[in-house]
Amino acid sequence: KIRKEIAIMKKCRHGHIVRLLEVIDDKLNERIYMVMEYLGGGEIKWRNEQNQPILQVDQCRRICRDVILGLEYLHYQGIIHRDIKPANLLWTADRQMVKITDFGVSHFSYAQRLAAAGRGQVASDDPNDPILLDDSDLSKRAGTPPFLAPEVIAEYTSTESSPIISASATTSTLHLNKSGSHAVLHRQPITKAIDVWALGVTLYCLLFGHIPFQAPDSSEYVLYNVICN
Repeated sequence: KIRKEIAIMKKCRHGHIVRLLEVIDDKLNERIYMVMEYLGGGEIKWRNEQNQPILQVDQCRRICRDVILGLEYLHYQGIIHRDIKPANLLWTADRQMVKITDFGVSHFSYAQRLAAAGRGQVASDDPNDPILLDDSDLSKRAGTPPFLAPEVIAEYTSTESSPIISASATTSTLHLNKSGSHAVLHRQPITKAIDVWALGVTLYCLLFGHIPFQAPDSSEYVLYNVICN
């Protein structure tokens, strides 16, 4: 997991992406240190203790513009961030720019890189790290629950009390147990669109001071049903 995060961050060179400066492998103490660009402004503060918004519309527009530019670059590189949310957006010290951070669950898709740039453009940039060519992680649920797109939690489109399918389903068709019979649910592919969805949820948070999808009892199952349905 750490190797994959490092491999992805090494590919990123953009003004709205936090820069990985150095990796130190301390074999004696079995530790890996990732030295990153320091952003003195810290994470975006978007609500007060009463869950009221504290940002002006113009500020939200500036923040989203920076994030969109960063995401546009990531998606062109074939990188799906998978955890866009306010806590992963950091201000520079002068509060003039926002950068995307935390690539711990990010995924590099060579197929999406080809689709974005074209085969002729990618030939010289062919990933030689096998860890980047493994697409199996994309089928596993990752990210922060309130920001997950419906296709990531597609099994919860059922109204049954609990889904029979696991989160790591790799097929595009899901079978749900429904009154003793099987219902077939065609799952949408996981693409860069999940980042666009998470950005929409983030924009809502910045504007209104609370998350658009909420479960009264903080149950993830109820939350996923709310998002999907």
